[in-house]
Amino acid sequence: MNPIVDIYNLVFFQPVYYGLLLLYKYLKDFGLSVVVLTVIIKLILFPLDYKNSKEQEKFLKIKKAIEQIGKKLNGEQKVKEIAAIYQKEKINPFFSLISLIIQLPILVALYQVFLKSTNQINPFFFGVLNLSVPNPILASVAICFQIFYLWLSARMNKEISPLKNPITLLLIPFTLIILIKLPSVISLYFTVTYLLLIVQKYFFHV
Repeated sequence: MNPIVDIYNLVFFQPVYYGLLLLYKYLKDFGLSVVVLTVIIKLILFPLDYKNSKEQEKFLKIKKAIEQIGKKLNGEQKVKEIAAIYQKEKINPFFSLISLIIQLPILVALYQVFLKSTNQINPFFFGVLNLSVPNPILASVAICFQIFYLWLSARMNKEISPLKNPITLLLIPFTLIILIKLPSVISLYFTVTYLLLIVQKYFFHV
């Protein structure tokens, strides 16, 4: 077999699959099991998120210096000067991508787990919300939490709102379209994840 697939199954799919079924066995509610599993995942990733928050704080301290270099220098010299600042302050400019890279296979694993376990579970949340079908309302709630998190992050970091960024303005409706088409279990995961990210944001800035 493909070693990458083996690693994915071992690190992401199997823990999510067996973890979700174990939670469902005791909680007897699929939606609640997804919520608890999401909380567990965020707790596991907490050290990484905390490190990422500290990296962002260090980056904000050197942001003006980098902007000045950008105005004065060009090309290779500019890259060298910026790299020197990163090295001096011990900042990894790619660290923020690590969390995103980890989240994507978790999301894929959750979706695959849902497809595989449809015959083993009752896909309702508190007996009311069917998580096996798309739900535009829950998808919209997830996007609202995402927007609030982006706004809060910019406000706490004293940056220009990412909502003014054309790329962000394209990604938000694109994400909404995807969530509307997928089973609402994914929207629930997004909602709980961003709610926890908001709580984390306040915790890191206390």
